[in-house]
Amino acid sequence: MKITLKSGEIMDDIVALAKGLINPADLAVGGTLAPKAATRLIQMVFGTDFLKKVTTEMMTSLKQEVSALDMARRQMVRVAQGTDPDQGDFASAGNYGCVLTALPVQLFPSVTLDTLRNQQDNPEILKMLEEAYTLAISRDLVDLGFNGVADDNVGANREAKFIRLNTGWLQIARVAPDTKKADIDPATDGWKAALTEVVSAADPRALRDSVLIMNPADADDYFRQIAAPVTGSALIADSAIRRFEGRAIEAVEDMPRGKVLFTPLKNLVHGIHVDVKRDKEYSKRKRALEFTFDMAVDYEIAVKSYCVIGE
Repeated sequence: MKITLKSGEIMDDIVALAKGLINPADLAVGGTLAPKAATRLIQMVFGTDFLKKVTTEMMTSLKQEVSALDMARRQMVRVAQGTDPDQGDFASAGNYGCVLTALPVQLFPSVTLDTLRNQQDNPEILKMLEEAYTLAISRDLVDLGFNGVADDNVGANREAKFIRLNTGWLQIARVAPDTKKADIDPATDGWKAALTEVVSAADPRALRDSVLIMNPADADDYFRQIAAPVTGSALIADSAIRRFEGRAIEAVEDMPRGKVLFTPLKNLVHGIHVDVKRDKEYSKRKRALEFTFDMAVDYEIAVKSYCVIGE
């Protein structure tokens, strides 16, 4: 936030606090972000490398249907003139979509007064803080998307509770009856055999757009196995060598080792409610500027039958 001092100088409020030019009480600012500000924050979160590749739903209610008819195949029918389509003409459309149910999550970062003083001559401090916290949010959202196992928030410590903030894509794939399951043992059989098993289980209609989502270390192991007889092969993320039978391998750090998802990236859905709250308040006793980010998110797989989980 920009403020105008008595001298007429325009300055960031945190910089002014660090310089002792305003009172800490002046920083008790917060509440629901205006639509434009909320959209900007959401766009920053989903501008990260992986989240911008999946389907992002801006939710206007905590429960929202997601249509995936653009992924459906063989939807055309012929209905005689003068008659209404019957239930069978619509039935297949019901298999292409999902329902998001957003659950609240929060982030509580704080900045000490000493840190503010050290940055008092940095006019970009507000921007730096916003970008740092946005990066932290986006990293946690990707982590939760792959490692979330439940939504009851029960656990003995922070990490145990974290993976139970929401059910992520892997767990959804495990329990959904329509997803394809492939039993793999790459440690014994090698990654070539494991990936063959995964791809062979896929719905033929999804093959064209599907990618293999793996942990980078597993992707590197696969590369070493197939490149062992070849010297001088460079491992580059977007190189032809990081593919399996022409299909791209998407290496994601938060993907658990020894597991594979094979699906179109747009089939992975992440929803975030447009009502985003961001509060900041200076604590005199703690001598720190405390931020609170509050939002509601959810994860889904739009077309379950277009997803294979190998583990």
